[in-house]
Formats: sequence, C-alpha cells, structure tokens
Amino acid sequence: MMVNRINKIYVFFSVLLILITPACRQSVKVSDWSDEQVLEWFSGSHWNQLPINPDSSIDKRQFVEQNILNPKAWETALKFLKETDFNNAEIKSYILSDDGLYANIEEYVTKDSSVFEAHKKYIDIQYLVKGKEFVKITSFDPIKNSIMSPYDEKKDIEFFKSDLYQQVMLDGSNFLVLFPGNAHMPCMKVYSNEQVKKVVIKIPYIN
Repeated sequence: MMVNRINKIYVFFSVLLILITPACRQSVKVSDWSDEQVLEWFSGSHWNQLPINPDSSIDKRQFVEQNILNPKAWETALKFLKETDFNNAEIKSYILSDDGLYANIEEYVTKDSSVFEAHKKYIDIQYLVKGKEFVKITSFDPIKNSIMSPYDEKKDIEFFKSDLYQQVMLDGSNFLVLFPGNAHMPCMKVYSNEQVKKVVIKIPYIN
C-alpha cells in the first residue's frame, strides 16, 4: 500500500511538472523582463569585463535576448574580442564557427559622406582598433520608404538615406552592437579623413 501511495505521489508531481514547465519557460522571455532585470543581466555579464566598453547606445534588451537565444555564438564572439591581438592581426575575413558566425578585419580611410545601410540576417559588433570614426545610427522603420538600393539577400544589405540620426564615435575605447532595426552609416570622419582599422563581428540574428 505504501508503494502504491508513493507511485501516486510521483505521478501527481510528474504531471504537475509537465503542466507548469511551459509557463515557466514563457516567463523567462526577455520581452517579459523589467528594465531593471535587463540592466542587471547586462551589467553582470562578461561583456562588461572587456577592456573596451559597450557603447551606451546599445539596445540592451535585444542584446540580452540575443545572448540568451544564441549563447554559443556570443561566447565565441566575446572570446575573439578578448584573445585576438588586433594590432597585428591580418586584414581578412575570419570564420569563427560553422553556424554562420564570422568577423572581418578591415583598413580604410574615413569618409566625408555616405548612406545608411541595414541588415536582416546579421547583427554587427563594431570595434575600432586604430583611429577614430563616427557611426550614424537611425531606426529602420522611419526610413524604410527611402530605399536607395533594394535588399541584396546574398550580401544581407540594403541602403537608405535619412536626415534623422544619432552619432556615436568609435575611438578604441568602446564597441557598438547594431541589430537589424538599427540602420547605420559607418566609416565617417571625425576631424579629418584618416586611416583606421576596424573589427566587425557578424552574428546570426535569431527571430
């Protein structure tokens, strides 16, 4: 009789666990988190232990959400930023994993003018190794009717024009994270046209 009672209790709690598990999973969606919870996760993450700072313009909620949805890719990207000697790194593209994560190390001269670009499949992490540049950022929604060049799926890019933007300076002390909703105009000169060296890590965006 005791065995039967134990079995009944076991079955009861097993069924209860099955019933409540979806609700628990639902409750941990970052979209349901408060701003304080998002900030707590963001502030306590390993990304704040880098010698370079996450720029204040970063959408922290999306940052946390994408880290949770795709932890392996973000951990690999973080390791690449922490362990690579970018001053001596070769100018080329680096395949970081077999799931679409890669990085480009580039050298170029900053520009006087350009256009906005946006991506649908990838998130950009942008870090300037040498020099200074402005990156202009605007929301995708208000400018999506100002397309200058239609979306190229192979290159994951489309181009826009806009007079509405905020401006962030990359100078080696900070890094940017740009999500598909962030149309951006990188490579802009600060004081004068100068040669810079930049790291752009491309992380697959998870819907």
